[in-house]
Amino acid sequence: MKCANCQSDLFGEFCAHCGQAAKSRRGPIWQVVAEFSEEVFAPRSKLITSLFTLLFKPGLLSRKFLDGKRVSVLPPVRMYLVISLAFFIVFEIPDIDVSEQNIYIGGILLGHETPIEGRPTFSVFGGRDPADPVNVWFAENFSEKIPLLKQNNAQVTMERILNRLEDLLPNVLILFLPLFALLLKGLYCLKRILYFDHLIFALHFQTWLMVMIIIIYALATINLYFTWLTILIPIYLAKAQKVAYDQSYWWVVPKTCLIFVIYILLITVVAAGAILGAIVLL
Repeated sequence: MKCANCQSDLFGEFCAHCGQAAKSRRGPIWQVVAEFSEEVFAPRSKLITSLFTLLFKPGLLSRKFLDGKRVSVLPPVRMYLVISLAFFIVFEIPDIDVSEQNIYIGGILLGHETPIEGRPTFSVFGGRDPADPVNVWFAENFSEKIPLLKQNNAQVTMERILNRLEDLLPNVLILFLPLFALLLKGLYCLKRILYFDHLIFALHFQTWLMVMIIIIYALATINLYFTWLTILIPIYLAKAQKVAYDQSYWWVVPKTCLIFVIYILLITVVAAGAILGAIVLL
């Protein structure tokens, strides 16, 4: 037999010259669907085994990939794309009912002249005190938008802000990958690890993080008690670094704390930018 791609002689399931599979993917649609389902959902498929390793064995998937054991695991980019697709299908930012809650944006109370007593109070941007530095900055730079915040339909305003956050979320997650890898490069500069290796670790961790957010979100809809599972995130990150970078917890724990501080700062900046962007479009 000859390889359909390069016409080299075939001596197995794959061409030794170009790597193309000897078996053709063409055939009846039911056969193609059956083969795809078997590859993806079979108990020993790369997706299932890689996800199991990623979820329950922190850092091991990155270690195996970087050690050259790549045939037995799903490529990091492919797994990230599969999980991110599921993430954005399942996850959505909860709706906020302005009529039942006290929502402040830049010190402006939406939908009410005075706060409703006994109702939950949230500050989306800035605090409730007009003298708050963030509120003062907002009043100076968005003075023409303040009447609109007070006069427009408050629920519509809130929905626009939340929709903009949902639109930005996929771009933010992708942006975090090279930034996270760059941060790891700085934290582990003495080990002389390639930036590519840090990027693989970032892909695996962010994939795991999306899976955990889906799980926590699903459980929290049943009982808010399950939100305590978020404590597993820093624990997993510390354990994954120890395994992938072969470093003691004396170094890993402070690095994990620093990573989370920077993560929170980035999320805060992005969320604030999304809110201000939505207000500009009012």
